[in-house]
Amino acid sequence: MFMANLVDPVVRSGFPGSPVLHRLTGSEAQEIAECFISARTKPDSLVAAAYQQLEEQTDRQFAALTDPRGPYRITAAATSQATPYRDADELIASVSATRTLEVTTSPADRAHPLLSGEAGGAYYRFRAVHDLIGHVATGYGFDRDGEYSAWLVQRTLYTGLARWAAATELHGEISALWATGQVAEHKAVLLDRDLLKRHYSAERMASDEARGAFTAPDLKGLP
Repeated sequence: MFMANLVDPVVRSGFPGSPVLHRLTGSEAQEIAECFISARTKPDSLVAAAYQQLEEQTDRQFAALTDPRGPYRITAAATSQATPYRDADELIASVSATRTLEVTTSPADRAHPLLSGEAGGAYYRFRAVHDLIGHVATGYGFDRDGEYSAWLVQRTLYTGLARWAAATELHGEISALWATGQVAEHKAVLLDRDLLKRHYSAERMASDEARGAFTAPDLKGLP
């Protein structure tokens, strides 16, 4: 199970503690943003394998969230609107009330090199999982700290190369947005691992645990 905050109220059995908001400094965001911006899509075997694993692991999460017989019972509905929700509060309230998430399809000018963005496609499912787990389940906003905190939760739900590719999508690309004020083009790249490790160091993890930081549960129950 992902988190009780996503469970359909009909079968809800309780709520976890409130998630801790993690802070990302401007210099940290800039460092990650520059790494993402300077990178060029490189569809080699390692990148392809990482994104294939990302797609497969995301699909399992998406299937669990949208299973009409499961505990979450959320419906994903395609929309061409670039911003179907004004802010995270509206997103959270709407999904909680209707059990339906509006998911924007990717326009041709921002097509992802490896993840298809049409209704029901790989990037569409990835976007849906991010909105549901990164925001609806946690209450995190769309601001810099909220998106960074969402990434720290979601990274625990990916393993192996998929986590590396997810860092590009959920940390690199979003950091570029906050650093430049412009929506970045989608890329299929793997960011510098040493840089990523510094942003999620053992010291930061220990500090988070001491402060009672929120950690997403494992997904052993998923197929």
